Amino acid sequence: MKSIKLPEYQGNIIRALRSLELTDMDTPIPEMDEVLIKVEAAPCNPSDLAFIQGGYNVMKVLPATPGFEGTGMVIETGNSPEAKELMGKRVSFFSQSDKGGSWASHIPVNAGDCIIIGDELPSDMAACFSVNPFTAYAMVELASERTSKAIIQNAAGGQVARFINVLAGLKGIEVINIVRKEEQISMLKTLGYKHILWHLDDNFSQQLCKLATDLEAKVAFDAVGGEQSGHILQAMPHGSSLYLYGALGARTLSEIPATDVIFKNKSILGFNLNEWKDQLPKEAFNKVATELEDLFISGKMHTQIQGSFKLSEHSDALMQYIRNMSAGKVLLIPDEA
Repeated sequence: MKSIKLPEYQGNIIRALRSLELTDMDTPIPEMDEVLIKVEAAPCNPSDLAFIQGGYNVMKVLPATPGFEGTGMVIETGNSPEAKELMGKRVSFFSQSDKGGSWASHIPVNAGDCIIIGDELPSDMAACFSVNPFTAYAMVELASERTSKAIIQNAAGGQVARFINVLAGLKGIEVINIVRKEEQISMLKTLGYKHILWHLDDNFSQQLCKLATDLEAKVAFDAVGGEQSGHILQAMPHGSSLYLYGALGARTLSEIPATDVIFKNKSILGFNLNEWKDQLPKEAFNKVATELEDLFISGKMHTQIQGSFKLSEHSDALMQYIRNMSAGKVLLIPDEA
């Protein structure tokens, strides 16, 4: 099999990308609860870039194959009933195991980390199905449970943010979108978004405070961190919660209004998709997966893809992605596919 290998973690992203090599290796044999997937396509996500820099919460034994997510066909299984049930099935998967990564022609994956998908879901959508759509779904459910009439979110030019707009709209929840680049404002307007703020606008704080108050936004989803976390929390009404699920801008939080936490019952919490999935019964998770797949098939949800590249073209693919992540995902496709 073919596999992209990371020889060592590199804090400098360019050096990290240049160190990646496409290598030949023995195709693994799946263990009891595992399946072997012939990969059709795998995306590059921000978490993958953090991983190869050594800045992610998952560290693998080196050399390691990057890539946490993808889609493909199960061609071999272990002996457990759950694994055998997946033989010959087309799946979307998410795996952070030491045994492999999705930037390869084949990957062993625990059967419980696979989602069976139908032929109607295109490979490019299936490759990006296991993480972002479920993240958005879970967070919109959190806002609904909190009976928040509106959601504040930053990194609004990203894919999770787009899904949140769609899913919140289906529940009648307003969304206040904060963008990192001024040029993203026009892009989001073409998508029909109503409440769009640029975080460097001179009147950003006043505008955010007014919208948060008027729309009763008691839940915020923060993918950036840094000073923006405190600015968002300060603008929110009494009893609000900010959920941190990413650190695109900084790995520390600042400008947190201490008196708001003490006297206005405001809180900061973390959101972790794996923990959410672990707490959800299998039947409930399968129901969510079916609901999301139907939204993709109907065209109501769509992952923006800016390009597909062969594994042997990984350098060009990843450089294109880091130059313009807002343009959409790049996919890596096994050369023989």
